[in-house]
Order: sequence, then C-alpha cells, then structure tokens
Amino acid sequence: MKTLLKKIFQQVAQFILRYGLGVVLIWLGLMKFKNSEALQIEQAMTQTVLFAWLLKYLTVYALSMVIAWIQIVAGILLMLKPVSRKLSTWGGAMAMVIFLAGILVFFTSGLVWQTGYGFPELSRAGHAFLKDFILFGAAAWCFSDAL
Repeated sequence: MKTLLKKIFQQVAQFILRYGLGVVLIWLGLMKFKNSEALQIEQAMTQTVLFAWLLKYLTVYALSMVIAWIQIVAGILLMLKPVSRKLSTWGGAMAMVIFLAGILVFFTSGLVWQTGYGFPELSRAGHAFLKDFILFGAAAWCFSDAL
C-alpha cells in the first residue's frame, strides 16, 4: 500500500511540477506584454551591471517582448514532453536560463532589499525574484526528466 501511495503521489507531483511550470512560464510571458511589466524590468535591469548593457541595444519595451516570447516558448516546449522529449529538454534549458537570470538579479541588485533595512528585509521586487529559486529547481528537474 505504501509503495502504491508513493507512486501515485510521485506521478501527481511530476505532472503538476511540469505542467504547472509550463503554465507559470506562459502566464509570466503574457504579463510581459503590459507596459507596467516593462517598467519593472527596466528598474531591475538598470540596478544590476550584469544586464544594464542590454538597454543600450534594446528599448525596455523591446526587451520585455523578447523576454515574453522566450518565456512563452519555454512554457510550451516544457509541456511537449509526451510528444517530444528533445523539445521538452530545450524548454527546460530555456526555463533554467530565465530563472537563473532572476537569481543573478537577486544577488547583484540593491533593488531586492527594503530601503533602510537591508538584509533580510525584502522589497516588493525582492519578493518577486525570490520565487526564481524554487522555479529554477523545477526547471532543472523538468530538464533532467526530459533527457
């Protein structure tokens, strides 16, 4: 009974992890088409030297569109595992890059800390970037599962 229950929960968890991550990526990508998201991206990008250079070559709205399409495509590819493991592997790799970028902003930007308080008080932006840690782990699992 214990092994049956374990197997059921494992299959449910894997399904929710893969397809939930796909939905989250698509949703986040769709949100990037809003001007308010573009302004938040600009604020995050200008606060870190790792990505500030991108704004020299792209407007913040163009960058937001690029990020949107990468997230949407990654989400769709992740969910294609029953059809193509190879495409799903690419979706997992893209998702890891997306969330790794968020983790790098978290560590390299002063934007994530509450002004006047510092560590461990996160700002609203810090709360938004904090999710990228667990989502990176989910993307890494999806990537390895599709190999």
